[in-house]
Amino acid sequence: MVIGTIVAANISVMGKKHYGYLGIETEDNEHIKVKVTAFTKYDTLDPGARVAIELESVGDTELLNATTISLQK
Repeated sequence: MVIGTIVAANISVMGKKHYGYLGIETEDNEHIKVKVTAFTKYDTLDPGARVAIELESVGDTELLNATTISLQK
């Protein structure tokens, strides 16, 4: 689980599905790249939003898939 702010979004839409990558700045000022797939459940993908992201790594630890993105207050 990572909590941070969406600082960049490179998202494409096919039908009702969203695909792409988000740039996240964590509370520790670390920047990570997170992959959004058709199976990602999310409240928002908007830059500037403070979110909590549940992640899973697929094979390579540098590639992180978001499974759930929820808004934080």
